[in-house]
Formats: sequence, structure tokens, C-alpha cells
Amino acid sequence: MIAPEQWYQYQQQYQKYGLDMKPQESKEHRERRRQAAREAAGFEINVGRDRRAVLLLLLACVMAMILVIVMTAYAASVRYEIGQVQAENSLLWDDIKNLQSNETTKNGVGYVEEKAKKELGMVAAGTKKCVYITGDDVPAAGFADVLKAKAYQ
Repeated sequence: MIAPEQWYQYQQQYQKYGLDMKPQESKEHRERRRQAAREAAGFEINVGRDRRAVLLLLLACVMAMILVIVMTAYAASVRYEIGQVQAENSLLWDDIKNLQSNETTKNGVGYVEEKAKKELGMVAAGTKKCVYITGDDVPAAGFADVLKAKAYQ
């Protein structure tokens, strides 16, 4: 329980200063307190110059962030283009392999014999129609003439 004198003093403080029940500091008193704190810290703060430096630093950070974003977007577009080129390259390699396999198939003996039978009507020669040439049969006139002469006998 509060004594009546303390209660009366409490009510006066409440009416005069509000909930804080302390008088508000004057501007001069606040500045003196801040100045004392600065002196105790051992350095003087130049507010105008510091604000300018902080603003320039903030501006530099924002520009760096924008640059990073732009570079990231450019890198993503380059990666996309590389992916497109790699996909196209893969398709071209598949076409090359397909053409090589077709070439191998068409150059094979079986393909040539089949084509000769179907389109040209050629028939494989029997053993009696074969011409065998040895090293002694090489003519002085030319090898093609000997082949022609033996083929049409």
C-alpha cells in the first residue's frame, strides 16, 4: 500500500508527464548527452559526409547486384543456346550414323548381287563359265583384252 503523500506525488507526476512520469528531455540536453557519448567513444562523426559515403556505397551495391542479375540472365541464355546446338548436333550425328550404315549396306556384296539380279537380270556364273587367270597368262597387249577374249569364247 502507498502512503497518502506518495500517492499524491504519483498523481501529480502522472498529470504532468503522462505514462512515463518523467519530464521529456530538451533538445539541448539530448545533444549534450550525444556529444558526451561521442567524446567517450573517441571519434567524431561527420553526419553529412558519412551519409554521402553510405549512399554511394549503397548505390555501388545496388549496381553490383543489377550487374550480377544481368550476367546471370545472359549466362542462362547462353546455356539455352548451347543446349539447342547440342540437340541439333545429336540429331546430325544420328543422321550421319544412319547414312554410314546405309552406305555399308549398299556397298556389301549381298546388296550388289541382289540389285544385279532384280534390276539388271544378271545371273551368277556357273563353274564352267568361270575364267581363271594365273601369272603366266598376263598378256603383253593388255589384261582387259585377254578378259574380253576369254569371256566371249
